[in-house]
Amino acid sequence: MTFVLTIAGANFLPQYKTNSAHIREVIQNKSNVMNVEITVKPGETAPQEGSEIIFKDGSRFLFAGFISRVSPTEIGKGQMFIYKVEASDYSYIFASKIARRAYTNKTLGYIVSDLMSTYVSSSYGFTVTNVATGPTIESITFDHISIRKCFEKLQKLTGYIWYVNYQKDLYFKTQSATPAPENITDSSNNYSEVSIDYDTSQVKNSVIVIGSNEGVESETTVSETFVGDSATRSWELQSKPSNVVTITIDGVSKQFSLDANQRSTDVFVYSYSGQSFRLTESQSTPTPSNTIVITYYPRVPIIVKRQDPTSIALFAALDNGDGLYEETLKEPTITSRNSALERALQELDEFSMPLVVGRFVTRTNLLSAGSVFSPGQYVTINLPTHGITSDSAFLIQEVNINLTQDSATSRVEYEYEVRFGGKIVGVMEFLESLATEEVDVSNENEILTIESLIDSEQMSDAAPTHTIYTPPFKWGPTGSPQAVWNKSEWN
Repeated sequence: MTFVLTIAGANFLPQYKTNSAHIREVIQNKSNVMNVEITVKPGETAPQEGSEIIFKDGSRFLFAGFISRVSPTEIGKGQMFIYKVEASDYSYIFASKIARRAYTNKTLGYIVSDLMSTYVSSSYGFTVTNVATGPTIESITFDHISIRKCFEKLQKLTGYIWYVNYQKDLYFKTQSATPAPENITDSSNNYSEVSIDYDTSQVKNSVIVIGSNEGVESETTVSETFVGDSATRSWELQSKPSNVVTITIDGVSKQFSLDANQRSTDVFVYSYSGQSFRLTESQSTPTPSNTIVITYYPRVPIIVKRQDPTSIALFAALDNGDGLYEETLKEPTITSRNSALERALQELDEFSMPLVVGRFVTRTNLLSAGSVFSPGQYVTINLPTHGITSDSAFLIQEVNINLTQDSATSRVEYEYEVRFGGKIVGVMEFLESLATEEVDVSNENEILTIESLIDSEQMSDAAPTHTIYTPPFKWGPTGSPQAVWNKSEWN
C-alpha cells in the first residue's frame, strides 16, 4: 500500500515522522482524533492550525479532518523543527457554525438539510444524501447554538444517531450496529491481550415489589368467628375487608353496611378503610352464648418477587456464594399484582446483569486479511476464562490505532486496541435492544431571539449654500427683495 498524507492539499508524506501516527476513533458523533508528528527543515512548509489533513493507506481512509493544534519543538538551533500535530475529524467544523433557526412541522431530514445549506458553506464539500427523512417534528428552535449542538438536540429528540465519515458524508439514521469482522473466544488466537472488568454496583437479580398499602381484593373469602362477652360491641378483623359477604349471629344472617352508609335497619356496620366492624347503637350486646361469624373478601398486600436465574448463576460462579443481589421496591402507586410483576421484570431487565467494560489488543498479522475493527460495530465475545460462557454481544465504543512501519521491508502493521462495553446479552437480544423506540417529538417552549437589524438607508451632509439680497426691501407678498418682520427697518 502507498501512504498519502496531505495538509491543505500539499504533499506532506516526505515530512511524516515514521510510526508517529496514533488514531483514536470513538462511537457515533464524538470526534475522532489523530496525533502525528511532522518534521520541518529550513525551507519546508510547516503545518498550520485549521488546515485540512488527509491520511490514507492506498484507497483506505485512515483519517481526515482539520488540524486543531500544532506544537513545534526546535532541534539543533533552527536545523529542524518537529511539529506535534493534533487533528479532529470533519465534525470539528460544526462547532464553529452558529444556528439561529426555528421549524414547525418539518421532518428531521428537512431540518438537517436546511441547517447545512444555511450555515455550512458548500465549499466544505459535505453531502446530506445519507440523512434519513425521519419523523416530523412539531416544533423545534435553535437559539444561537452550534450546528453540532443542533445535531445533538435532534438526536436526543428523535432517537436517530448522527456522524460524518472521512469522505464528508453526513449521516442521520436509526440506531443500528454491524458485526465486527471477527469474534473473540478462548480459542480464536486473534488477540494478544484481553481484560474484562465487571461493574456490579447496580446489579439486582432478586427483586421484591410492594405496591399500594390498600392492597387488592383476595380471590377467596375468609370467615372469622367471635364469641360475645356481654361487654364487647366492636371487633377487629385480621385483614381489611374489601367486600363483606355475610354477618351472622348464631347462624342467622343480619343486615349490615359500610359505616359511611349506615341505615336505620342495620345490625352491623364495618369500616372499609380499617379492619373493624361493630354493632349499631340500637342493638343489644352479645352474651357468651352468642356466636358472631363474618365472611368477607380480605384485601391482601400487593407483593411480588421475581429473580433472574442466569444472573444468579453467573455471580454464584464469580464470587463462590449464592449469587443473590436483592432489592425491595416500595411503590404506593402500584395498585395491581400485574403492574407489580411488570415493574419487577423491568428492574431485572435493566439491572440483573453487570455492566461489562473490556478491551482487547490485536494486530494485522493476527487477523484475517481485510479485518478492520471500528466503533459502532458489535463484537461477539465468548471467554469462559473471564466469566462469559456463551456468545455475548458488546458494542465497540473506541478503537485506538497505531501504525508500525518496517523501514527495511516497507511493511506496515496496524495495532488495534479495541474497547467495548455493555451488558452480558445474546446477539439477538443485543440487536433487539437497538430497535428504535417511539420518541416524543412534541413542542418545545423556547423563545427564538430576534437578531439586530441593519438599516440600509444612508444620509450625508452637503456643503451649505446662501444668497445675498441688496436693500431696499419691500413689504407685501410680492415684495422683492421681500422684507421679513423684525429683520427689516422702516426708511
